[in-house]
Amino acid sequence: MNHQQEWLNSCVDAQLIALNVTALAGTSPSEYLLYSEALPRRNDGRVNDTILKRYEHTEQGGWWCSGVDVITGNEDLWGCFKPDQPRLSYDAHKPIKYEHPPQTPTGIFALKVPLHLWEQLGQRHQVNFTSEIIDETQTDLGFWQWVIDHPTIPLCITEGAKKAGALLTAGYAAIALPGINNGYRTPKDEAGNRIGRSHLIPQLQKLATLGRTIYIIFDQDSKPNTMKAVNAAIKKLGYLLNQTGCQVKVITWSPDQGKGVDDFIVNQGQKAFDELYQKALPLETWKARELTQLTYPANLEVNCPYLQPFPIPNTAKLIGIKSGIGTGKTQVLETIVNQAIAQDQKVLVIGHRIKLVEQICQRFGLPYITEVLEKPLSKELGYGLCIDSLHENSQANFNPNDWQDALVIIDEVEQVIWHGLNSETCNNYRVPILKSLKTLIQNVLGGQGKIVIADADLSDISLDYLMTLSGINLQPFIVKNDWKPKQKEAWEAYSYPETTPKRFLKDLVEHIRQGGKPFVCLSAQKLSSKWGTQTLESYLQKQFSTAKILRIDSESLTDPTHGAYQCITNLNDVLGNYDIVLTSPSIETGVSIDLKGHFTSVWCLAQGIQTPTSICQSLGRIRENIPRYLWLASYGFNKVGNGSTSIPNLLTSGHRLTQLNIRLLQQSDLEYLDDLDTGFQAESLLCWAKMAVRVNAQMINYRDSILGIIQSLNHQINPPPKITKLSQKQDKKHDLVNDLTETIEQVQEQNYQAECEAISKIKELSDQQYQTLKKRLIKTNKERRALKKYDLQRRYCVPVTPQLVALDDDGWYQKLRIHYFLTMGRNYLADRDTIVARKLIEQGQGGVFLPDFNGCQLGAIIGTMEVLGIPILLRDIQRRLINRDPDLIKLSEIAINNRSDIKTIMGIGIAKNASPITIIRRLLDKIGYGLTGICTQKIEQKRVRVYQVVTPNDGREEVFQQWLLRDQKSPGSSEPWFEEYLNLKVKIQDSETSVNHIQLSLDFS
Repeated sequence: MNHQQEWLNSCVDAQLIALNVTALAGTSPSEYLLYSEALPRRNDGRVNDTILKRYEHTEQGGWWCSGVDVITGNEDLWGCFKPDQPRLSYDAHKPIKYEHPPQTPTGIFALKVPLHLWEQLGQRHQVNFTSEIIDETQTDLGFWQWVIDHPTIPLCITEGAKKAGALLTAGYAAIALPGINNGYRTPKDEAGNRIGRSHLIPQLQKLATLGRTIYIIFDQDSKPNTMKAVNAAIKKLGYLLNQTGCQVKVITWSPDQGKGVDDFIVNQGQKAFDELYQKALPLETWKARELTQLTYPANLEVNCPYLQPFPIPNTAKLIGIKSGIGTGKTQVLETIVNQAIAQDQKVLVIGHRIKLVEQICQRFGLPYITEVLEKPLSKELGYGLCIDSLHENSQANFNPNDWQDALVIIDEVEQVIWHGLNSETCNNYRVPILKSLKTLIQNVLGGQGKIVIADADLSDISLDYLMTLSGINLQPFIVKNDWKPKQKEAWEAYSYPETTPKRFLKDLVEHIRQGGKPFVCLSAQKLSSKWGTQTLESYLQKQFSTAKILRIDSESLTDPTHGAYQCITNLNDVLGNYDIVLTSPSIETGVSIDLKGHFTSVWCLAQGIQTPTSICQSLGRIRENIPRYLWLASYGFNKVGNGSTSIPNLLTSGHRLTQLNIRLLQQSDLEYLDDLDTGFQAESLLCWAKMAVRVNAQMINYRDSILGIIQSLNHQINPPPKITKLSQKQDKKHDLVNDLTETIEQVQEQNYQAECEAISKIKELSDQQYQTLKKRLIKTNKERRALKKYDLQRRYCVPVTPQLVALDDDGWYQKLRIHYFLTMGRNYLADRDTIVARKLIEQGQGGVFLPDFNGCQLGAIIGTMEVLGIPILLRDIQRRLINRDPDLIKLSEIAINNRSDIKTIMGIGIAKNASPITIIRRLLDKIGYGLTGICTQKIEQKRVRVYQVVTPNDGREEVFQQWLLRDQKSPGSSEPWFEEYLNLKVKIQDSETSVNHIQLSLDFS
């Protein structure tokens, strides 16, 4: 194949090829390659025979490519030659595909660009160029100076000249590196030791103009070692480009769509690349996404729809299994467990959801921990428990030293670890749990035991974390199943693009009306949620009175009066009795529904609460290949920490907040602070940060993240189909209200009000009844309502009314607590924070997990509100507020200059150009207050809007009086759990936190 056709096959413009690519043969290649003065030469100046011999293969011909030297603007001497007959490398004996001039620094391919492509690129970026061209014969050399002079033109960086040519042809300014690491230099001494900081090569430095957006577009590869190398190069290059003031983005795609960007354009078309370009990820977001990868080499790699049992070498201690949803991971684990039991080896199963651990234990023939409590002898073979119980004060009385040589099974390991590190249910005992986990891992991997972890989304994070906990230098045994559904096995998935699920729900109703039997996955269950399981159950039951509907969520699974009670263990038998099944995230993982020929479709309404991987897990619970209908929020809101996608940013901001909280507590003379271990398990904190930024990155582009995972599994994404409706007469018969959303809202409101009424009227529990009932896993609706009422009574110290129930569900407590300590209860803030800190420190025996510690302290929040002048505004409710007020302008300057700290402390995002009124509104919302526009006023010939603070009429004053009475009697007792500390005889000094101290701590000035 001639060189021109090779480049044309990569979608490169013919004129661009003619300007940059030359066919060479005979001695010509050597003349282009061997120009360096550093090459060994004979006395007559000719390159010596050894070098000529090395390059004699080039005489057989090939093509040469070079471009423009962006430093000088002249034609570049440096380039590359692709020989028709490549030589073999000395070490790997692999063909050397491209030759570059030896003994000379590598450069970049800044190709000469013909006029029509220059014009096309100028139009794309709306930059004029015609007035700047003096001599059209020099357009090829002037193009790059034009790019340098216009930093608004984005620059693409790829690897390989042909790929740059394909991008230039597509209308993008693009240069190429000869290799992924050739964009920068790292100074080293003769021994190869690093002796200085890495820096961009001069050519890139010239192009990396302040403010330019740069897209890194390297090859996509599925080989673990190659993935690691490419990722490392992107991080390094991206960091250096960021340092110059450029905004760096990364473009990726699935390897099966083409390895290089030219392959992608050939296979998928330029329009598909344009879409990729628009969806490019900022560097930090890409780095977070990259944390989903598994780059450890596989010891056993297969490609089969159903994983088969495999032999585990005796030397293997940590076994990781990565295999897709529905490929039989649990069956393989069952075989491993059976072998262990046959050898009298104890087995410990760790999970994150009670019902799922119960189910897997049933398959393994092991008891769940509650069965062990009833029948102590049943634990001889081992048992299963949730990670929440992995400490000595739990019902399991867990002792990690009992499992020295055991087999430990952790299915869905990514979610189990994340649950242990971040779940609210582990808050009170997080440190004991993590200590116990670390000792367990050390005992098992340091003894004769084994740990087997499995997950469809197994990543380096989980493996790194467990190995770091062990403290042992070991190599994991990795089993990787690369199977993806073939075209005939792939789902037909239909994605609804609307901002609300209105059309999605109308189609669901029509599907049911026409005899469809859907399996519906929802994000919520509470009656307060418009799209939760309970609301949809009520609505659909009214629409289809004869339909059998099963609601599966955490309440129905543990309610002995409900049809879903304990159905997890026999779902395949139960579900066939129902026409419609509504599920919450309670069965998003660990469940295989193999029922065939019953359900006609799977529907998923994802509101942005669960992680994208969890959504995809829930879609895969039904193993049968039936259509999937998806409404996915475009943006997720369930972010972690300050929402950052940068590990350093997340950890640094967290450490700063910790130091501030400690300084505030020191004013309370908390005696534990001197021995406080803020560096507790750095490996756990790092793992938390990695998983947190991964979640945050996925939440930014929530819908695209989910669809991307689905497409990577070879499933097809289509626009939603048009579902043919029944006749208008039948339509009216089945839907008395035309607007479906309105109908659902009415159903939700009626049911929710009834629930609030029921809670307020339920008989009150005594303290003893409450303690007994709270420990029970199985509860009826009445018992749950009684527990809720008891909690509300203790929390607010006022009679429980339907309004109070609704306010509490809407986050009233968090707002009132800040408002109380900001005003009436200010003198008791230090006492409150001291008690909370004491509780965590005692339970952690001196250690605290920093995210929990920071999350439980209020001093920094209150101090920030004070610095920004919120108490002053609350004292002058009648004041008229205008954006031009000097004190409000000062407030906004402080807030904007410290927006990163405010985001960390208060969870409030403030834009760089936010107005004072916008900032005040965000701050007032934290205490349930608002702003309203009352009029306009003419100032300096301009009309400006005037605002006033809106005081909520929600009865909070009565609550504050009760809290104040409790605190006056016992400082800190306004917190519901204060009674736990009465017997500690805590001596707490009354001290009011200084505003100036807060200012100093946050650098607010």
